[in-house]
Amino acid sequence: MATTLRLSLTNFDSNENLSLYEELLSEEIMWLFNRKYPLEVLFIPYAYDGGFYNTYIQKVRTIFGKFGIQVKLLTAGNPGDLINAASAIIVGGGSLSKLLAGTVNHFDILRYKIQKGTPYLGWNEGSVLVSPYYVIPPLMPVSSTCLGVIPKQIYCHYQDTSQNRVEINNFFVNHANDEVPVTEVICLKNRPGGSGIRLEDDGAGLLLNVIPGSDPPTIFVYQNGTMNVL
Repeated sequence: MATTLRLSLTNFDSNENLSLYEELLSEEIMWLFNRKYPLEVLFIPYAYDGGFYNTYIQKVRTIFGKFGIQVKLLTAGNPGDLINAASAIIVGGGSLSKLLAGTVNHFDILRYKIQKGTPYLGWNEGSVLVSPYYVIPPLMPVSSTCLGVIPKQIYCHYQDTSQNRVEINNFFVNHANDEVPVTEVICLKNRPGGSGIRLEDDGAGLLLNVIPGSDPPTIFVYQNGTMNVL
């Protein structure tokens, strides 16, 4: 069967330290494209919330340029046309609110492209975007939805505290009556080598694997009114 969904979702400390994760990004692009680099990727920069935007964009271009990959920004033209033409979609982290504000008008086309097999690489809040809901640490009452490409909720920058576990349990309870209830929360953490997962579906079901060499996520599942760690 042909792959219909291929996602690499990663987490690390900040956008400012992006160059420290060059090897991780290289490996994930190689995995997404079956051990070869694409010629071009579409980068969605809206989440960036630091004070050095131009430096950040140049850093992204430099890193991917080392792999022979041209980076095209979603801000460089008509977003719908650029998304339609994209051979890969990469979404950086920063502020989830800013990311949603910049992409919400393009949710339908983004969801369609990703679900039809366009490789997707996200880091930090860019990883959360494919989830059903807007969830940032500490967990807050959910008022917005995200792309909902997968039925699992991604949580970035996770710290394993009793309060965070309570908030995750509350999240499950609040969404237990959804049309498609969220029964799994995947918590990616800040670690020196990064933390991340690969998700793949060829039509036979969603497969999850930890990115080799990265820190495994903490995965919470909710069944019969009870939350457990997978």
